[in-house]
Amino acid sequence: MIRKNLQLLQLMETLEGKTIQRNISVGQRLIHQGESLTNVYIIRSGIAKCFITEDNGKDYILEFLGEGEVLGEIEAIRKQQTLCSVEAVTPLVVYIMSNAQFLDLLRTMPDFNIVILELLATRVANSSIKSARQQLYTLSEILPQLLTMLDAQKITFTKQDLAEYVGISVRSLNRLLKEPG
Repeated sequence: MIRKNLQLLQLMETLEGKTIQRNISVGQRLIHQGESLTNVYIIRSGIAKCFITEDNGKDYILEFLGEGEVLGEIEAIRKQQTLCSVEAVTPLVVYIMSNAQFLDLLRTMPDFNIVILELLATRVANSSIKSARQQLYTLSEILPQLLTMLDAQKITFTKQDLAEYVGISVRSLNRLLKEPG
């Protein structure tokens, strides 16, 4: 549920003098959907949520990202506006590098390039699995698995975040939670 990439985090620690760090408060948006980014961020510590706001104003959480996860890489590579928003769920510390610096590392540092490619491939696979699960199973089947996963990771999220992660309203989530299990 919470994506982590400790291999990228270790690589970033070797570049410590070449990047700056920034603290992000809970609830603060690091990236706004539809904006142009000049930086790529890598989470050093904490948890962020990556979400899309639909035309109807509803948010859909794509994933929760933890240590070693990269933000803004797709936009840097494709030179496009941001696809989604990213907001701190817990206090965050992020490494910041310019898009040019990120692209240079991809070109000149094979280990960095491989880790980023693996990260992107993992995200595609995980998105496919999440989508398939949501198509194949009812929410009453998915929700207990999700709650068990959160409990195992000792993490609590708001009902709003849980509802947005599975793509339903808080009211529907409350009804599901009340159903006898």
